[in-house]
Amino acid sequence: MMKWSRRNKSLLLENWEMYISAGMTLHEAVQTSGTAFSKKENVCIRKIIDSIERGQNLSSALVGNVNFSPVLLSLIEHGESSGNLPRALNLARNIIEREDALIKSCMSALAYPIIIGVFACLLTIGLMRGVMPQITPLLKSLHVDLPLITKISMYVSDNIVIFGLYILLALIGLLPASVYLYKKYFKFKLICHKSILLIPIVGKLVYQYNLSILGRSLGGLIVSGASLTSSYKNVYQKLFLIPMKLYFEGQLQDLTRGVSLSTIFANMRNMPTFVVPLIKAGQVSGTLGQSLIRTSDILDKDIENILKRLTALIEPIMMIGIGIVVGGIALSIMLPIYDVSKTLQH
Repeated sequence: MMKWSRRNKSLLLENWEMYISAGMTLHEAVQTSGTAFSKKENVCIRKIIDSIERGQNLSSALVGNVNFSPVLLSLIEHGESSGNLPRALNLARNIIEREDALIKSCMSALAYPIIIGVFACLLTIGLMRGVMPQITPLLKSLHVDLPLITKISMYVSDNIVIFGLYILLALIGLLPASVYLYKKYFKFKLICHKSILLIPIVGKLVYQYNLSILGRSLGGLIVSGASLTSSYKNVYQKLFLIPMKLYFEGQLQDLTRGVSLSTIFANMRNMPTFVVPLIKAGQVSGTLGQSLIRTSDILDKDIENILKRLTALIEPIMMIGIGIVVGGIALSIMLPIYDVSKTLQH
């Protein structure tokens, strides 16, 4: 199956929604939408058209042709069965666009710290390999007891290539092994995810991101006419965070026995305080789907604020780190010279 980008999947759904709302049949809408995409994507659209002509519904025709998640396929399927396909397509598009916006926000927030980190590493290597080797013979020729910081800088300068080689070999060995263990063993993956949740700020960010996806997907399915139980089954399996997925999987039986969704959310650890009252209000008023989507909107804004705080926290820490490294190297050079000049003065 060809992997479509989020942008093109969103554009595809938007085109179908627009054409069907304008009065086109589903067959005409799918056929017309092909003009906006590449040759490879048009091959997939052609296959979708062939499937529709054979009597399949749209959700079934999409399987194997466009990499939509089971949640989006269920959303489209319920839209077809309820006779409100344009609304379902709009909800599916909103889910894709919000996920894409969150991912882009995360990437843009991390871009600047990563650039600073790379610059700091290059600066340190440049000073250790470019400056220190030129100064080391002078420092040794002073025949004085060198300060500890100078000894450390000289040792790192002399062995930085060896250290770099060790680090490279460790990465070559550990990274493939970690990826293999992560893909192969569920317990290792679970440990990794639990460890992520323990990281300050980052853990909260990942937690709320998964919670936002859950709320938006579940709310979209309910709004499209799907039952709460079937929507719940489809949605929790999509979650990336395994501890959260296991929790909601364990609550499925309680949900089928009649336990309210707000109770399930209330019993979960670290749940934001506003989530449960919003869900409870949606259950009482009969607008559970809209309440879940509203909850996700608030979570998205909170995630953006967390990203801003994370960026604001990382930037000064990295700048301080660069200052410590550069200042330490400068001190390691200047202290011995200062000691000698002080001795000569006496």
